[in-house]
Amino acid sequence: MLLSSKEIRRYSVESDVKMIQPFSEDQLQSASYDVSLSGSIVQLVNMGKPIDPTSDVDLAEMYTKIEIEGDGYVLSPGEFVLVKLTEKICLPDNVSAHIRPRTRFTRSGILIADQHCNPAYEGVLQLGVYNSGSTPFILKKNVRIAQLVFEELKSVPDEVKLYKNKPNAAYNQENEFRGSKFAEASWSQNGQQLYRDVLSSLKGDSGT
Repeated sequence: MLLSSKEIRRYSVESDVKMIQPFSEDQLQSASYDVSLSGSIVQLVNMGKPIDPTSDVDLAEMYTKIEIEGDGYVLSPGEFVLVKLTEKICLPDNVSAHIRPRTRFTRSGILIADQHCNPAYEGVLQLGVYNSGSTPFILKKNVRIAQLVFEELKSVPDEVKLYKNKPNAAYNQENEFRGSKFAEASWSQNGQQLYRDVLSSLKGDSGT
């Protein structure tokens, strides 16, 4: 069953664990919630060769992070980026969520990658945005880029199946960007350390 505005508000305002943070009544629709751009965008670097998902170095070096300035970020035709949302979501054990595009962006040639969030997911989503049109498009901070649709399950999943309890839940509690997690668990120790160092530089950590 899809959650209506009443249930979305109840889970986000009245519940002990707030499903959407921060919550704005203006962004609440009849059966969805508009989510907005933060100031962070991650570009995929053109490495000049095919990316090998089993390569430590390829996965660690395929991203570069930029901040949206006042005039916005110009998304060129054919360009794909990952954009960080402003809102953090904390899904109850009996609710899943789906990213849906907003019509005004679709009709402008801007495609939002589908994304499914399992029950008990917690974090700040990074959305894939692709300019399929022939005209550059400006992405600005705080623009409502997509919408979240929530579904209430008929029953709570098995405890071990909840996203927060899965040992390979790579993106749970993601507040800062995490790159692709194809096979990180099988990487060498040097590869894992390289990956962490690159992500640290993307986040601007000083290491002190």
